[in-house]
Amino acid sequence: MKKRWFVVILTIGLLLCVMPLSALALSSDPITDSDGTIIGWEDLSTDLCSFDLSEEQTPVAVDPGTNAASGPAETDPVETDPVETDPVKDAADANSAKTAAAATTPFVEDLYADDPIPDLYADTTDSADGTGSNQAVCAINGKTYATLTEAIDDAADGAQIDLLQDIELSTGLEFHSKNLTISGGNTYTLTLEQYGMYAEYSDITFKDLTLTIHAAQHTHEHSAGNTANLITHSSELHLSHVEFSLTPDQILGSGIFLESDSDLYFEDNTYAEISGFAAEEASGIYAENYSEDGHGIWVTSSSLKVTGCGWYGMTIDPINLTLDNADVYFTGNGLYGYGGALGCYGVGSYGGTLTMISSTLTATNNPGGWYGYAVYAGVLDMDAASTLYATDSGGSGVGIGNSREGESHIRGRVICTGNGKADLYGATGGFVVHAQHDDATYEGNVTIESGAYLYARNNFGLSGLLNEWILNIESGATVIVDDNSQLGFANSFDARTAIKSGANVSANNNDVGIYNYAGGGDLAWATGFFLIEGGAHVTANNNASAGIYNTVYGNFSTPADDYFTIQSGADVSADRNEGYGIYNDGGVFTIENGANVSADNNKSFGIGNSLGTFIVATGANVSADNNNSYGIYNTKSGTFTVERDVDLQVEHNKNSGIVNNDDATLTLLSGRVRYNTTSNWYGGGLRNYSTATLSDDVQLYNNHAKVGGDDIENGDGATITFGATGSDWALDGYPDCYHPIDGWYDDSDNTRWNAHAEAVADLHMVLVEPVTSYTNRLSLKAAHGPTGTLIVHKQTTGEQLVDDCDAEFTFVLTLDDETIDTVNDERYGVRFENGKATFTLKDGESKTIENLPVRMGYTITEQSKGGWLLARVDGDAEGKVPYRATAEIAFVNEKQTATGSLVVTKELAGELDADDADTVFNFMLMLDDNTITTADAEEYGVQFENGIASFSLKGGESITIANLPAGVGYTIADVRQTGWTLQSVSGADTGVVPKNDTAEIVFTNLKNGTDIPDVPVVPTEPEEPTEPETPETPEEPAEPDAPAQDETPGEEPAQDDTTVPAQPAETPAQDTTKADTLPQTGTTGWLAVVLMSFGFGLLACGWFFTRKQRAAKH
Repeated sequence: MKKRWFVVILTIGLLLCVMPLSALALSSDPITDSDGTIIGWEDLSTDLCSFDLSEEQTPVAVDPGTNAASGPAETDPVETDPVETDPVKDAADANSAKTAAAATTPFVEDLYADDPIPDLYADTTDSADGTGSNQAVCAINGKTYATLTEAIDDAADGAQIDLLQDIELSTGLEFHSKNLTISGGNTYTLTLEQYGMYAEYSDITFKDLTLTIHAAQHTHEHSAGNTANLITHSSELHLSHVEFSLTPDQILGSGIFLESDSDLYFEDNTYAEISGFAAEEASGIYAENYSEDGHGIWVTSSSLKVTGCGWYGMTIDPINLTLDNADVYFTGNGLYGYGGALGCYGVGSYGGTLTMISSTLTATNNPGGWYGYAVYAGVLDMDAASTLYATDSGGSGVGIGNSREGESHIRGRVICTGNGKADLYGATGGFVVHAQHDDATYEGNVTIESGAYLYARNNFGLSGLLNEWILNIESGATVIVDDNSQLGFANSFDARTAIKSGANVSANNNDVGIYNYAGGGDLAWATGFFLIEGGAHVTANNNASAGIYNTVYGNFSTPADDYFTIQSGADVSADRNEGYGIYNDGGVFTIENGANVSADNNKSFGIGNSLGTFIVATGANVSADNNNSYGIYNTKSGTFTVERDVDLQVEHNKNSGIVNNDDATLTLLSGRVRYNTTSNWYGGGLRNYSTATLSDDVQLYNNHAKVGGDDIENGDGATITFGATGSDWALDGYPDCYHPIDGWYDDSDNTRWNAHAEAVADLHMVLVEPVTSYTNRLSLKAAHGPTGTLIVHKQTTGEQLVDDCDAEFTFVLTLDDETIDTVNDERYGVRFENGKATFTLKDGESKTIENLPVRMGYTITEQSKGGWLLARVDGDAEGKVPYRATAEIAFVNEKQTATGSLVVTKELAGELDADDADTVFNFMLMLDDNTITTADAEEYGVQFENGIASFSLKGGESITIANLPAGVGYTIADVRQTGWTLQSVSGADTGVVPKNDTAEIVFTNLKNGTDIPDVPVVPTEPEEPTEPETPETPEEPAEPDAPAQDETPGEEPAQDDTTVPAQPAETPAQDTTKADTLPQTGTTGWLAVVLMSFGFGLLACGWFFTRKQRAAKH
């Protein structure tokens, strides 16, 4: 009894201890810190140092309408939605803002510590021009000045003069050895009337103001040419964030004059406009007299506009102009017939570079003279993000020409259109690479880089693009020189042009597309060239006079050494020009191996050569087709050579394919000259009046001439060498025939070739053998001599059925010449392949084979046909083609009514088993007559389909195939049987069915050896699998334990919601010296469950022992 009560009491005690712990551990209320922020388990720590035990922290509430000094503003409260803020952070930000404002906001007393505060609103009639007013107009570091001149004089090195009001001066400004800045604070204006500025040995910056100068001269006693502003003696003038306007009050000199190593800067979003300096030799900006390089004018992140100047808008000689993220505009300059927009000369060994970085330069409608330029620079260096416009100028558009040391690089876009309006002499260009060799002063060297774009269209004067020294057009560059009034692309006076692989050049719709001057005024420099490299693409189409013209300059007695070369892989077209396609008038013109050149559909000749040397190298591809005049024209001592293995095509030209005259030399070692005509003269293919050599590889035929010499006309005193005609040549029909060509025949004007006249007297077929170096009159046509004809007839006899009338018989005609090949039957009536022709005939039909060369050997055979026997052949089935006659051959076949049989037997040999007698062997019977088809085996013993039958035999068996047409060919095949080898065949397994007889064929098979190969073991049939037992459903797993935390927590993980709870507008003071809540204690739920289970276990034990004691008592 004591034990029982002991167990009960112990269990109750354990439950009382567990229940509060479990309740706390399973509480759903969140744990928060002192300000109500929810704290997760990862935020808890047993380290006392993690609790805030400091003194009370009271956040500062700051109203947006107050500052820290004045306190809150008295304003009506406005109901607003609560804003999520952090009061502590807001207070810190407000204090920081107050401190920053105090540090950066100057006090008026500090600015004018040395002078009384001026009364800016005092009533005064004095102007702010520095002429006596006591009012302060500017200041330096708080010290004020009544005049700007006083401030300038008093300014220390590096000082800044701050304008305090708008200033207008009529006395100008002078700077002597000064380094200072004049600032308008983005508010004030400085105006100079009557007189401008003078600066020497100074570095002057105007910034953050409006600067207006209305003057024509400056005030310094040593004036330089009546200029409004003179910047001299190594001075620098900076306009930084300035709105600048410069105009003259009278017509005298230039707007700004830079000299003696001085520099000018437009920078930091300056907008400058210079206009109206319209004196005859006046420019908006003028620079000269420099002794060292590196000087110039810079326009950086700014805009500059120059208009209405008498000479150039900007004449800077010889300094640089650099545009960086700039926009520069010139218009209306060059009023007196010279100059234009920009002259950045760079004469000498220094300066003269126009650099463009992400900038736009526009020079438009500058009148100028024919010898002027819209833009001229010694060197042009522009990036891919820049664009230069030179349009509608009186002179040339853009000119580049420095000393030999400077190289220009164009990476962006250059647009030159409508220039040369004042050009009366044809000397200007849209874009000019300028050179002047007499003193080596101007020699432009320009490279148009990959991705660059040069557009020179609709220009007047000489050309769209004029190169006078060195021009390289790189791969990926595009040059468009179309629609210019004279030349599209001109390469002048020993100049050197290279169009690199991958470049694209278009010279279309000009008077002449590409014009190369071979030679020049200075023969010492006669080394120029025009080079089109492999992979370049050049078009010179639809021009009024010529596509490409290569010529000597002046009346040279001998060709110059200059050359025009089209290299391997280049694609060049000179098509559809109103004049000629390509003309080499002196110099050396070469089309190299692999180059592709066309000169087609021109109103005059396709390719011409005069005085110079024209070479088409091995492997080149050249066409001169469909021109209204000659395909190729070689004259005036010119040398024209087409090397071997050239794909030269001269076809369909209207006035002879090739003309060679006037002491010229023509060498053709390959090519095709065909289908050309001349409507009123001799020599449709070749007209030679000088010296011509043709190799056997030249295909020269099917040309037509009105008077004589369809293919070749060799004039009196001319010399020609020609080879044999080709074996595959054939005439092309009307007005001729389609016969094969077998040689050269006389085709003189009074004895034209004729092989088809009905009257023998009208026939003219005089064969001319090939000759070497024949000198005399000669008219030739590639044609044929007399021909013969063969006619093959088919006849049948015997007892025939109705279907026998449709039986076709196959014939083969074999000629002795295996080279005869045709694509159809137009020439001969049959198609030949390697000298053989196959055709079929039915009873009563005939085949005519005509136009065969006479004395050609032939053989005609007929293939066998089942059911028919060749009874006889009437005529010569083998012989020679007759001369202008017809040979007739008749093949007579007899229908066979007799039949024959075949007996096929299967025999076995070797060590045989009883089972071998049941082995089946398969056969196939194939007849030559594929028309035999039966529905069953009743007629023949086997069933046929298209002349083929299949059957099977066992050892010792035979089969009889009866009633077969006698004379039909047959073949019997024994299909291979596994384990057996065909030992022998007795009788003919291939032959002809005998007439009224039986052919016996025995196939004997030998059984292979007794060695039995390994046979894979076939597994016995597996037992049927039993149905698997259904698995018991697993108990639902208990919730996993929470992972234990490290003693030192790591970084707080990212939270899904980081929004800080909104705080009231006014946060009450809080006591932070003690926590409002205790840290969470206790344990998790699993421990409570374990303890409760343990308690119930103790109760069960107590109950068990009690029952046991009771049982013992009983």
